[in-house]
Amino acid sequence: MLLERLKNGLIVSCQAFSGWPFFGAEHMQRMAVAAQEGGAAGIRACWPDNVRMIKQAVSLPVIGINKVFHGNPSAADVMITPSFEAAAEIIEAGCDILGMDCTARGRSWDDVHNIVSNIQKHYPHIPIMADISTAEEGKMAAQMGVTILSTTLSGYTNTSLGISEEQARSQAYHPYENELPPDFKLIKALRLHADVYINAEGRFWEIQQVQEAFRCGADMVTVGSAITAPQLITKRFVNSIRELV
Repeated sequence: MLLERLKNGLIVSCQAFSGWPFFGAEHMQRMAVAAQEGGAAGIRACWPDNVRMIKQAVSLPVIGINKVFHGNPSAADVMITPSFEAAAEIIEAGCDILGMDCTARGRSWDDVHNIVSNIQKHYPHIPIMADISTAEEGKMAAQMGVTILSTTLSGYTNTSLGISEEQARSQAYHPYENELPPDFKLIKALRLHADVYINAEGRFWEIQQVQEAFRCGADMVTVGSAITAPQLITKRFVNSIRELV
């Protein structure tokens, strides 16, 4: 079974953005191959061209997301597979599981449910991983029939940060400079109240953090930057030296 292949495993998020040294589908394909050789259970990838290239090179399940940016994003914006059209595009590229934002930021829960229902209608064979940021969002997504709840967005949304949409839009958004620890409390809450698979994701940098996520009830853990973003890994080492000297 597809999901059992991910159970108790590590998912490696292979993503690079425009302007990053490893931006491009060929680079991400090599990252995915390296992750498979290292024992990863699955790959998380962004955009159709990356998914196609990665599927050609690895035998692991691929979780596909389709990020859509409009201007300068904020913690109030939905970027991860925000529409049925974005979902269809990444599914047609060959992903095995669809990852999508299942928060109601800037839209209603009915809007989110309509997107999920449309995906389930047209692609009933594709499990949905719901990226959420709070326990309440996880509860709502589970009621929609998603297969996996993922803590991906905790600490990156106005709802999880406890600020208004207006405040979120007025602040600079630097998701890769977020120094909060992984949200272990959210993992526990989801495990307690949701009878679906739980993926722990977001700011995992240490082996001990990954182990703690499993102790909290996660079925799988996704690690991205700590494995596949060399410039961010280097920056952490450099900053540690600066703090010392």
